[in-house]
Order: sequence, then structure tokens, then C-alpha cells
Amino acid sequence: MPEYPGDEVILTLLKTGNAGDAFEVIFKKYYRLMWTKAYLGTSDAVAADDLVQLVLSSMWEKKLYRNIKGCLKSYLLTAVRNQINDYHKVKQRALRKIERYAETVDELCIPEKDTDDRWSAQEQLHRQLHELLNELPAQRQRAFTLVYMQQKKYHEVADNMGISINSLKTHLKIAVKTLRSKLHPPVSE
Repeated sequence: MPEYPGDEVILTLLKTGNAGDAFEVIFKKYYRLMWTKAYLGTSDAVAADDLVQLVLSSMWEKKLYRNIKGCLKSYLLTAVRNQINDYHKVKQRALRKIERYAETVDELCIPEKDTDDRWSAQEQLHRQLHELLNELPAQRQRAFTLVYMQQKKYHEVADNMGISINSLKTHLKIAVKTLRSKLHPPVSE
């Protein structure tokens, strides 16, 4: 394993204007450790990569290294832990939205006295949903179909579509909002 300078030297490099060199050393010295912590916290290799990149890019763009007092390793691992917590909050929020949507669809499809009426209501809802989906832009429609109807994972869909996971999330957010507002009866948040 190569010898890397200590945290004090790296912080000095950062604060004296040699940020590029310092970030190269930080990457080589701590990336693997940060990624492992992120992976253990998310169980998702793509999410782990994204979280570590987010920590490092935020540190670079916002010049957060100016505020580091003490151990760089502790700072980086704490930042990764905070990103893991945010990741889980966002994921839980998305799951709650999907559950609320499913509950609303279930409420619309409450078994009625007449089975034919129930099937008719379900068919009408599905027909309306497909009509509304067809009104969405192609990429947004594809994102919604793959994630919510075919149950594909975000990273699979993003790779398949050739877009970033954040772009995929934006497409999904707008699609759900559009569908929710146009569905009759309207679906509440």
C-alpha cells in the first residue's frame, strides 16, 4: 500500500491553494473506505458511488475543507454517514408516495355489489391511466413505465435510458405529479 501524506499535510495543501493535488490524495487515500461505508449503509453499489462523489464534489465546490478542524478521515466518514441518512429519507419518502398512490387506486376499486361494475371501474381507471401516460413526453413515459409498472431499479432504468439517476428521479417526480393532477377522481398526496 502506498504512503500518503497525513491529514494535516492534506488540509494544508487544500487551504494553501493546491486543492487539485490534495483532492487527488484524498481520493486515493480515502475513496475505498468512504465507498465501503456508503455501500454498507445502502446495500447499493451505484448509490454508494453517488454518495461518495456527492461528498467529494460538495467539499470541492463549496470549499467545505476550509471548515475542517481536526481529523480529515473523521470528517469524510461523518459526511458519508449524513449522506446515507439523507438517501434513506428520500427513499422512504418515495415509498410512502407510492403506497399512498396504491391505496388511492385500491379505494377506487373497492369491491362493489356487482362484480361487473367493479371490473368496469378498474378498466376505466387503467384506460385513463394509459391515456394520460400516452400524453407524457416519451422519455418521461418510459421512465414511469419501467420504474412503477415493471418494477425496475433506478440504476437499471437510468443506464437503459442513458441518463443519470437524478435525471430519472426528476422525470418520475414530474410524471407522478402530472398523472396525479389529471387522474379522475384526483389522487391526493
